[in-house]
Amino acid sequence: MTLAPARAARFADAVIFFVNGLGLGLWAGHVPVLQTLHGLDEAALGLALLGMALGAIAAMPLTGPAAASHGSRRCTVAAGVVYGLALGLPFLATGPVALAAAVLLLGAANGAMDVSMNTQASAIERQYGRAIMSSFHAFFSLGGVAGALLAGGLVASERSGAWGMVPCGMAVAATVLVAGRWLVADHGGGHGFSLPGKAALGVGVLALLAMMAEGAVLDWSAVFIASGTGADASTAALGYAAFSVAMTAGRLTGDGVVRRLGRGRTLGLSAALAASALMLALSGGTAVAILGFGLAGLGLANAVPVLFSAGARLPGLAPGVGVAMVATMGYAGFLLGPPLIGVTAEAAGLRWALLLVVPGLLVVALAGSRLAGAPEPSAAAVPRS
Repeated sequence: MTLAPARAARFADAVIFFVNGLGLGLWAGHVPVLQTLHGLDEAALGLALLGMALGAIAAMPLTGPAAASHGSRRCTVAAGVVYGLALGLPFLATGPVALAAAVLLLGAANGAMDVSMNTQASAIERQYGRAIMSSFHAFFSLGGVAGALLAGGLVASERSGAWGMVPCGMAVAATVLVAGRWLVADHGGGHGFSLPGKAALGVGVLALLAMMAEGAVLDWSAVFIASGTGADASTAALGYAAFSVAMTAGRLTGDGVVRRLGRGRTLGLSAALAASALMLALSGGTAVAILGFGLAGLGLANAVPVLFSAGARLPGLAPGVGVAMVATMGYAGFLLGPPLIGVTAEAAGLRWALLLVVPGLLVVALAGSRLAGAPEPSAAAVPRS
């Protein structure tokens, strides 16, 4: 691949990562609107959100073989268009069955888009011949922030619900359709559904442990700061804000770190930082907790990019299949972590429950260099852009 097409593909996939994050930020900001619109109590809302997660988990293992057979460019565009068009469907649903179907479709489209755009990113990374995966995930994080801000503006202007989500979703779909023209025209390299082997299980377990910690901070950091340090709700929210800002900064600079240290060493040191930071967050008052969660975001910033990149290089597997395996196990950890912490908190207290994720991060720190230290791409490097 020559310089101009490689740069164009990188920019195009970064835009797709951005609009994926934008859509999730919009969705998160509209969850209260969805609850009011359909008259859902907390239990019913929880089931709706679980349905989105189940849709994603069901679609991820199927997307890898599809990307292997038909190419990640086609899968990225198809999944991205469906994802954009599905963003507004839950707000147009007229009953519980229609709502469940809409949420499942949105989750499945998001899961398929996640796997295919990461598979495409790994193809572009191989063309570049150096680590660039973290930059794609930085654009996802930036998109999430932009989507949350846009959701706040729509809600404040009373243009929320279907009035806001449908046109925003159509814009997401159109953006993916246009950007898809410049993606790498990969032609797969594998076929069929595969069960994870030893190497895939190893990388997948590391992804599960890392994303379990990420999910724990997402759902429990504010609760811990409020209950454990006595902070008010607005101050407690700063814990996850610090985590998000630090994670975005870490991803923006992560490619340089990976090039200097290598994937395995970066993963090991990052996980060690995240484990230390979480212990710091749980050891002091409000300011210490906010600082600790922020440092945890910096530590976890590049874990998922490194592990997805390693998944795309698993021996004997097409890149899409490897990414799908790692993504599915990682997402399972993201979902299982918060409920596990909640159950443990009932018996032992939230501080001890949150400490559950620390041993897992230490496992990632110790095993990362061996399991994720895949060889660097051997393709001729594209000049820096």
